[in-house]
Amino acid sequence: MKDISHKEEYVKEIQHKLEKAGLIVLADCEGVTVSEMTELRRAVRQTKAELRVVKNTLVARALHNLNINELEGYMKGATAVTFGYDDPVAPVKALYDFTQKAKKFTFKAGYMDGKPLTVDQINALSKIPGRKELLSMLASAVQGPIRKLACLLDALRKKRDETAPAETAAPVAE
Repeated sequence: MKDISHKEEYVKEIQHKLEKAGLIVLADCEGVTVSEMTELRRAVRQTKAELRVVKNTLVARALHNLNINELEGYMKGATAVTFGYDDPVAPVKALYDFTQKAKKFTFKAGYMDGKPLTVDQINALSKIPGRKELLSMLASAVQGPIRKLACLLDALRKKRDETAPAETAAPVAE
């Protein structure tokens, strides 16, 4: 990347990704093998997020341009940046699962909703149910009372049907 125009283009590309991302996670990937990184990229991509090993000085410039100064100090060593676009929990879960397998891959810091995240906060975020799980929990919570109402109405209908034939019986002839 000796050509300055390539560097400027790289900064603009990273800046665009940073603006678009709802979640940014910085991790130290020193000593992680190429095959392990490929596996991690695939897992992160399945969560509709993106993971890139980046040039620290150029990403620091993009962070500075966007006034995300809290992360600039972490741009040292081999750095992998994860850009989470849709669900902020799913990529963190994928990254956390990978940290359990590859001990050399460690979190540095993160950024979400305009606020910096510590390593402890990122780990806590990995424990939260994902978007799909939360939506299914919500659906179950809403479905429960509706199911009870349907059962109650069905029981009332059955009771009415049981008592209705006795009332409408044919009159006895005199």
